Amino acid sequence: MGGSLVELNSTGRCPVEPHCFSFPVPSTAGAVSDARHQVVSAVHGWGLPAAGDVTESLALVASELLTNAVQHAGQGPISVTVRLTDDRVRIEVCDASSVRPKAGLPGPDDEHGRGLFIVAALALGHGVETTASGKRCWAEIPAHTHPPHPDAAVHVLLPRR
Repeated sequence: MGGSLVELNSTGRCPVEPHCFSFPVPSTAGAVSDARHQVVSAVHGWGLPAAGDVTESLALVASELLTNAVQHAGQGPISVTVRLTDDRVRIEVCDASSVRPKAGLPGPDDEHGRGLFIVAALALGHGVETTASGKRCWAEIPAHTHPPHPDAAVHVLLPRR
């Protein structure tokens, strides 16, 4: 997947992929919420439920990747692409900075610094790719949740007193 922006037709859809949507995002903190809603609306339009684990995970991952781009990539262009395959939803956030994000160890009172840990916890895979105009941060989450098997046992370890 080369380049930082997907070529789109006039509707924001990727020309060859039926379940692909891409759009530019202003480099402002207020744009993160709007972009997150656009991502969730796109996958809802493809038949994923409007609520549930997949949608909630996708919204949270989108927010974290977008917030990182807005906070750390400066005023350059930002774009989002979301793709649905049979078993995964992939979200990509491209920005104009070549600085790769890195997870730190936030203190207990720090209000920032946990985004990449959240992405890692929710995603099947995630990463960063250098592009000709900056970087692409991506994450893939399962497209469907599977209920536990009815015979599956749940074990909870409780502390001893």
